[in-house]
Amino acid sequence: MVAALVGAVPTAHAQRMDLALSRLTVSAGEPGCESSGPGGTMFCPDDGQWRQLITEFTGALIPPMLTPARTRGPRSFYVGIDTSITGISASTNFWHRGTEGQTAGASENRQVDGALAWTRITVRKAFPFGFELGTNIGYLVNTSYWALGAEIRWSILEGWLSRDWLVPDIAFRGSVQTLVGDQEFNATVATADVSISNSIIVGDAFELTPITGGQVAWTWADSELVDLTPGINAFQQCMPSPMTPSAPGEPTCGGSGADYNNNAVFASIRTIRPRAFVGLQGRYEAFTLTGMFSGDLVPPTDIGSNHLNDVMGNPLHIDRQWRIDLGIGLSY
Repeated sequence: MVAALVGAVPTAHAQRMDLALSRLTVSAGEPGCESSGPGGTMFCPDDGQWRQLITEFTGALIPPMLTPARTRGPRSFYVGIDTSITGISASTNFWHRGTEGQTAGASENRQVDGALAWTRITVRKAFPFGFELGTNIGYLVNTSYWALGAEIRWSILEGWLSRDWLVPDIAFRGSVQTLVGDQEFNATVATADVSISNSIIVGDAFELTPITGGQVAWTWADSELVDLTPGINAFQQCMPSPMTPSAPGEPTCGGSGADYNNNAVFASIRTIRPRAFVGLQGRYEAFTLTGMFSGDLVPPTDIGSNHLNDVMGNPLHIDRQWRIDLGIGLSY
């Protein structure tokens, strides 16, 4: 099933909301981008806009919480489809400059989506002593990106207290999701969370379970070597006409080799995000429907500092993000 899903998504060309890092540049001579001399740099990476863009982008990559704190027992098994909708600052310059758009060769995306929407297939299997393992594969709408995820959860009170007791279920979970599908950057988000829930039986047939809890998310994002002038062929710019070898079999650059300097690696991103979530699950026989609302308690911060900086060292303003998760599935 996973192989069929991966093969069904076209990857030969960029999609409208794919990140376009080559547009996030500062021209030589502007603050934060000093030319390296004759034949030197024409552009520098705009680390400020990269930080803002990737911080909001990875906010949508945070693993969803769509399960009560109690498992269905050591023999239980869950399979379902989840959708996550995360708000972004769609009107900002870094989203317009930093995504591909529909027009090839354009300088910006004029139709930025108002939110990022992931769709996932999720599988979870419970084990004795309240443990549960899960995995998922997801696709980001209007992009060529996929994400792979895994989680482990422990319901610490399961099997020790009766459902008749007025004691809520408590579970601890560790999870991780990593992005695949882009050659210019990579991103991984890991979380640790605690959830509290308590089931309410309605009419001996329907089960309602309110869920709440807190979460901490850590982000690791790095760029690869990015060509800041993808429309210029550096090799053709350098080729002499005719070829003039400086030594037998060693051609020299008879043109301009300046474009070879217009490649860069953006700053590494390491952020931490305290979050909270609240939701509700409804269950009828094997069918479950779960909804969850979550959000940042404070704006994301750099690990080891109290803010995110731009290329000049000035603090960047990055908003808190909200998210809605919906899941439907079968639990046996």
